[in-house]
Amino acid sequence: MHKIKAISQEIIDDLVERARRLGQGRSAGVIGFTNQEGIITGRSEIINGGSSGLPYRKLLSGLTDISHLSFLEMINQLPENAVMISLKPGKTGIIVSTAGINILDIPVVKVGVKSGREAGVGILYPHREYFRLASRSEKIQLKSLAALNMDEEREALRASSKLHLEYLDISEELPAAAKKQQVFSLKEKSGPDWRLPKIPEITSIDSSFARSLVEKSISIEQGREVAAVGSISESGTIQQAGDIVVGGMGYVPSRLLASSYQDISDISLRRAYTEVIPPNCMVVHTHPGGTGVMHISDAMAGPGTWGRPIAAIGHSEKAEIKGVNVIKPSAELFDLADQKEQLEQKLFEVNTSQEEVKLRQKRLEIAQKFTALCQEIELI
Repeated sequence: MHKIKAISQEIIDDLVERARRLGQGRSAGVIGFTNQEGIITGRSEIINGGSSGLPYRKLLSGLTDISHLSFLEMINQLPENAVMISLKPGKTGIIVSTAGINILDIPVVKVGVKSGREAGVGILYPHREYFRLASRSEKIQLKSLAALNMDEEREALRASSKLHLEYLDISEELPAAAKKQQVFSLKEKSGPDWRLPKIPEITSIDSSFARSLVEKSISIEQGREVAAVGSISESGTIQQAGDIVVGGMGYVPSRLLASSYQDISDISLRRAYTEVIPPNCMVVHTHPGGTGVMHISDAMAGPGTWGRPIAAIGHSEKAEIKGVNVIKPSAELFDLADQKEQLEQKLFEVNTSQEEVKLRQKRLEIAQKFTALCQEIELI
């Protein structure tokens, strides 16, 4: 990847001005575009952040006229010279997280703003060593959960603290250039159309696969989820396609989970789900103590982000399977994801307590609709 030399001062000024207008610690973001000189001079429309951060679906929605796309299908429409630019209200431009490059696989730029003034601009590139760092970080985070005594946990926490120090040096400062900016509609800059193919209708899961996940689940600390990548056969049955991995309380780290199918230590999650993990593969995980009914975070982690179904196996502490459910990519799911982003932006625009109560009730209704997308399947 070519090194970016600078960013237009006009783009920085516009973002800082937006931070002043928004206040309340709200973020904002744009998609930037580098010119032939390696300087970021082009940008899309500035999009305001909501209560959960930037509305990435809205930010990327202008790339295509096609509606009802997963986030992966959206980011795969980006041109090669795209850059993600966002505000960091109340902080400088230093970047200490690989989350952006891990999902987007494009350079990430942060414009720091303090007291209404620019506080430095940082850039992070999607380099192999940073993906390895992210994979190491996930493994170390889980070591403290696996610790059986205070000494083991202390050692795990010490390793985690040392690793956090490595994140201080992953970004670098990006200078400003006295170059005029150009504002584009994303449609003008979109790359070739990219879509996931349709997959067979899911009707069942292989019982030996399901039971092996449950057996692993009860053999470890109660409450920790386990998962593996499964593949969907032509007949609609989910079969095991990856190694079983152990996660944390209520989650399985995303890179560790993708590596269940094939080691992805050197690449981003975007590349993993575009080039490595086949379209007919999906996440299958356990819900200890549950019935396999999933919620909004499951829906967004699977079909909402990567365009693949997700399945959950609910089981008791005695390894009794209570139910298996799936949530599949659908027009209704993507509509709900868009509604969720819109509502989170509106939360900053209310003027009365009654208005906020109504919006928060609406947010709960949206979350319930995500849960209603669950469909129970058979064990065979």
